[in-house]
Amino acid sequence: MAASIAGNVLHARDDLVSQIISAWSPLALLLTVELISRVPVHRRLLAAVRWAATALIAGIAAWVSYFHMAAVASRYGETGGAQYLLPLSVDGLVVVASICLVELGGRLAAAGAARS
Repeated sequence: MAASIAGNVLHARDDLVSQIISAWSPLALLLTVELISRVPVHRRLLAAVRWAATALIAGIAAWVSYFHMAAVASRYGETGGAQYLLPLSVDGLVVVASICLVELGGRLAAAGAARS
């Protein structure tokens, strides 16, 4: 997540407001995944809406982050396609970590329910 935020902030203009705006997409994704992995599901319809909203936020964050990071990689000398692959490795790691958090949250909830 730190690499994604750093890439986005490096792409921003040299003022605080631009940097905060650039950092928002990866932070929104992190907060969304934290919520979805920690808040238990009580209604299926609301769970579906929550997953759809998470997918939308993840799509927006990935789109914004990808192009910010590709521009930064190009600016700092990455060529030959590396500037387009580097953002995929960073955002791919964010996706894997997010899925792990959701899985871990589900396992912890199941373990807690089994003890009750």
